[in-house]
Formats: sequence, C-alpha cells, structure tokens
Amino acid sequence: LMPKARVKEGTILAFSQAVTACIDSSDGLAWSIHELSNASKVGFIVDNLPIAPEVKKFAKIHGFASEDLALYGGEEYELVLTIEPSLWNKAKNAVESVGGSLIKIGYATNEEHILLDSDGKQFYLDTKGWEHFKTE
Repeated sequence: LMPKARVKEGTILAFSQAVTACIDSSDGLAWSIHELSNASKVGFIVDNLPIAPEVKKFAKIHGFASEDLALYGGEEYELVLTIEPSLWNKAKNAVESVGGSLIKIGYATNEEHILLDSDGKQFYLDTKGWEHFKTE
C-alpha cells in the first residue's frame, strides 16, 4: 500500500475556513493528537477510533492490540484536524466535494490530557509515535 497525501482535502478545508488546527498522522495518530493538544492548549477524548478490519485481523494473528497499531503506528498521511462543532457539516461537505471523507474520532476538552474512551472506560494515551532518528 502506498500512503496518499490528502492535498485536495487539505486545500478545500483551508478554503472552507472550518478547520481550527491540522496536522498529518505520519508520526502516528496519538503523536499527532498530542501535538495538536500542546499547540492549542486543549485536551482530547478519542471515542471513535477507526480501525480497519484488516488491522484487527493482523493484530489478532500476531498478538498485538489493534488499538495500539491504530494509535502508535505511522507512515500514513491522513489529516488529523479540529473543527468547530457548528462547522462540521460545512467541512464534511467540502471534503466530500473533492471525493474524500471525514471521520469524527473525538472531541476537544478544556483539560490538557488525551484520553481514549473504549467501551465506556477511559485510558490516557501515551505520548509516543514514529521516531525517525531513533538510535536504539
């Protein structure tokens, strides 16, 4: 599989003026969410973590947690962004107009920590992701 940069989607979102912050997920989703949190001085609760069926199958075969693969892997270039709730439909329609889609994975909070809400239980997300220059 080849990663795909979401240039059309990012451009149309910029013109829509619905997005308040944006980063790509190339260093991992959790890392990207932490970066948004640090830059914006907000926290996040992830309550809709998208995990492809193939990832779930791979995780089960190899003894991994599919959530960890979705959160801490890297090498894809999906957009991770914040949108004012009142502008969600505007952003969604803009992205769909260029053939893309948006998935709401959570929401911002005033408390500066990142939580995964899974089956009603909340867990802190580690600040880790892909490390390009790791020497170990």
